[in-house]
Amino acid sequence: MIKSLLSKLENIYIIRIITTIIAGIIISFLTIQHVGGYAPCDFCLREQRPYYYCFLMAIAANFSIQNNRLYRTTFFLLMTISLVMLYDTIISIIHVGIEWNIWRENTICTNDSKIESVKNTIDLLTHMEREHILRCNQTKLYILGLSLAFWNVILSFMLSVLSYIAAGKTSSFSDNNFKK
Repeated sequence: MIKSLLSKLENIYIIRIITTIIAGIIISFLTIQHVGGYAPCDFCLREQRPYYYCFLMAIAANFSIQNNRLYRTTFFLLMTISLVMLYDTIISIIHVGIEWNIWRENTICTNDSKIESVKNTIDLLTHMEREHILRCNQTKLYILGLSLAFWNVILSFMLSVLSYIAAGKTSSFSDNNFKK
């Protein structure tokens, strides 16, 4: 169903949709962090980084598809976005597994805090005020009954599939273009 719907769209619009979705996700998690006051755990930060990389690649793909000779570059960029989003899906699945206590948190989730530098109680209290260290299995925000990590599984997988379809359309267009 999704593939038939996307086959009616021009490839340039799919790339713009991907770019817009990624930008919306970045704006959403930054708003939740900075306006909503929800501090991210270590895995949340790991899940956010691929969006920054993919946003830059999506902008580059948006420019490269404008030139008929750069379809191979566009294909490479879209396949890279697809693979990075698939990687983000795997990280999100691990995070959901930690939230649901499928995996132990202390073996996977690590915080890069400087707790070792604490020498006394005053240092500990000062450290706790400065850094809001969250554990990866403590979910504070649910949207429609699902944690943000679970939503990230859905969104990153959707973006991976969408990028793969767009790359396939780009590849078939470039093959048809070069056969003439």
